[in-house]
Amino acid sequence: MRRGGFSLVLMTVLMFVLGIMIVAQFRAAGRLRPVSATGDEQAILLSALADANSRLRAEVASLTAQEAEHERDKGTAGLEELVAELNRVRVLNGMVEVSGPGVELLLDGPLNALDLQDVVNELRNAGAEAITLNEQRLVVNSVIAVDAKGQVLLDAQPIARPYQFVAIGDPDTVETAVRRSGGLVSLLQRTYPNLIVQTVQHGRVVMGIQRAQSPFQYAQAVE
Repeated sequence: MRRGGFSLVLMTVLMFVLGIMIVAQFRAAGRLRPVSATGDEQAILLSALADANSRLRAEVASLTAQEAEHERDKGTAGLEELVAELNRVRVLNGMVEVSGPGVELLLDGPLNALDLQDVVNELRNAGAEAITLNEQRLVVNSVIAVDAKGQVLLDAQPIARPYQFVAIGDPDTVETAVRRSGGLVSLLQRTYPNLIVQTVQHGRVVMGIQRAQSPFQYAQAVE
């Protein structure tokens, strides 16, 4: 049961008990008054009843305060989660500069757009959290293609060999995935016998924001 639900049930039970005690005390007082209850006894009875009421009211007030604090904490946690998710989206969209350990992968050969896209997917599958290609930041909607003349384009910007990938992630994991026998790079080396492949681990690399942020033409936020 959630803490808030438990507190509500407990307060309900306490109020119910308080009502029973009040009724019981007044019934007891009614039975005693005609027989032998003196003024002092009635004063003691009423004092005990008042003390019990005060204790129960204090408990109710404490539970109410705890419930309010829980709601405030829940609101703060929700805000922190929202900020964390916003920051993650900003990183994925290349809207903020990022840094961290990573691997530099240099490929010098007649690779085509599909080969380069496969390398990007290989790096992402290896856990790369941010990637650049020839110093251009790759984001979720980045496109590697060729124009009518066979020029390789990254987000409509021409790029040429050698192709330098930099990936932020666990250096050992990323390099192992790239260099593994039977992996993509190994396949590219068989396809292009003269392909030059170099990998270098870095303790810290810095990536700038994406150079061109594509505005939305049709999609709009729902208000």
